[in-house]
Amino acid sequence: MEYIQTILFQISASQVEQASQAGGLLAELDEHRQFLKNQPGFRDIRITRSINNEGNVLIVVETRWADDASLVRYETNEPNAAAIVRGHQHIIVRDSLQVLDMEALRTEASFKAMEEDLHARERVVLPIAIPLGVLAFALLVIYGLSRVYLEIGGDGAVALAAGLAIGILLFAFYFASNPKAPGWQIGAIVAVLAITLAGGTTWALVEEDEYPAEDGSGEPTNGEPTDGPGAGEPTIVIGDNFFEYDGEKAPAIPVTAGEAVTLALHNEGAALHNMHVDGTSDEYEEPLCEPGGPATACSEQLTAGTEGTLEINIAEPGTYNFRCDFHPVEMTGTLVVE
Repeated sequence: MEYIQTILFQISASQVEQASQAGGLLAELDEHRQFLKNQPGFRDIRITRSINNEGNVLIVVETRWADDASLVRYETNEPNAAAIVRGHQHIIVRDSLQVLDMEALRTEASFKAMEEDLHARERVVLPIAIPLGVLAFALLVIYGLSRVYLEIGGDGAVALAAGLAIGILLFAFYFASNPKAPGWQIGAIVAVLAITLAGGTTWALVEEDEYPAEDGSGEPTNGEPTDGPGAGEPTIVIGDNFFEYDGEKAPAIPVTAGEAVTLALHNEGAALHNMHVDGTSDEYEEPLCEPGGPATACSEQLTAGTEGTLEINIAEPGTYNFRCDFHPVEMTGTLVVE
């Protein structure tokens, strides 16, 4: 269904050309088309004239609307086509102006076809597009805020979270109090928030890249992790294919004789690794050690991304070799027991 405002008026044929020039009535009505495109419920505008070239020319201006509420809102506010026409009363033939509001009639078949097409699109598109759009937006917001919170940290992150919560409440209160707020306000707020979030996320990522761990692994390189299993214990980073301790690969790790020491192992590689400690020679009694076996010390086998510990208590001072049994040539190191 469509609702139509029809404006009829006559002007002298000799004034048609003048009315079509810049600033003229017909030119102003044609420019009004751009304003109408941004109005809710607007569908089309048509400007027609009679074909006689002498005497008076009948001009018909039709604006078409999706519903009567949109038409009423348009014709009770300015600018509108009727107000533009009345602003040029000096060229309009006296008593020729008429403004009519009408409802367009459709045949049952055409109306049913349009309705079925609309329902089909709603059934297929909306149930998919809306959840996906909301999910994508939510994931972007969560990711962006998490990067910003991690970079700011501490009280700053708490203050930012509180500020965001207060801002959301204020926006919600404003739009709840103004249900007819224009769409451009909502669009402007969403755009500002999106730009701010994108800027904050970019800043957080740049700041994070400026201060990486010295070995590029993302883990502390001082041998003492700050959290997780083995916190406060000497930490050995296992990669493909190396052992690393305190920023040194193939490390010589100092250990106190006769004292129980727990080494924290972090497998940051993609392959399977272990740590096998065995005596002061280059010979290993077991090609693949097992915890609790004859080896001086043997860790569990660590898959990619896992962590573990290795407990050592060596009474005799000396230099003890260790290796990964799966990569015995590349992955080696020593324990210096003193």
